[in-house]
Amino acid sequence: MRFPLSLKRSRTQKGVEAIEFGLLFLFLLPPFIWMFMNGMNFLRFNKTTDVSRSAALLTVKGLDFTLPGNQDIISRVASGLDLQNSSTQSANGVTTGSGLLIISTVQYIGPTTCASCTNLNKYVFLDQVYVGNKTLAINGATVASALGSPNSSLWSSTTGVVSSTQTNTGAQVPSTSTGGLPTGMADGQIAYVIECFFKPQGTDAFGTGAFDSAGVYNRVIM
Repeated sequence: MRFPLSLKRSRTQKGVEAIEFGLLFLFLLPPFIWMFMNGMNFLRFNKTTDVSRSAALLTVKGLDFTLPGNQDIISRVASGLDLQNSSTQSANGVTTGSGLLIISTVQYIGPTTCASCTNLNKYVFLDQVYVGNKTLAINGATVASALGSPNSSLWSSTTGVVSSTQTNTGAQVPSTSTGGLPTGMADGQIAYVIECFFKPQGTDAFGTGAFDSAGVYNRVIM
């Protein structure tokens, strides 16, 4: 009696294909996990880029991010990243959430702007605004602007405005932090620097490489 080919194979091989697939799966599983983790991390990184670019465009258009309504706009752009905003006018951020947005306005003081002031030929902060968790810590370290911050005695935690920008050295951008600013800024020229920090939330804290559980950072200069 002749049996169908499939029946012959099933009687003679007795699950060899399942064993082969199981062994192959052991080798394929790590690459699949790696692709999944890094795919999720790339999504978070792209979302962070969207937030920083949106904040930059709105800043250039004159939007005041110390106001709760305007903070709510950028929080909606950052949906899914847990960027919390203040319920009252504030440039000092909040203490909850998994994200932080720092908006700094910087000016170069040349002789036309101020011929004989203390901060001549220096970069100074005009204002700095925090949206989100100002106490955000990643890998045990509280995040901070790459530009530094103005002296707290000159900075308004309500409006973000820095006083005595031409005459007080506390308004200067540290010389070690100016490398990220546009080169050759003209006398009196203003640059807007938007920085975003986001750390993974809860069970999303996984991954390797540049987009790992240490969080993501993005900076836009306009």
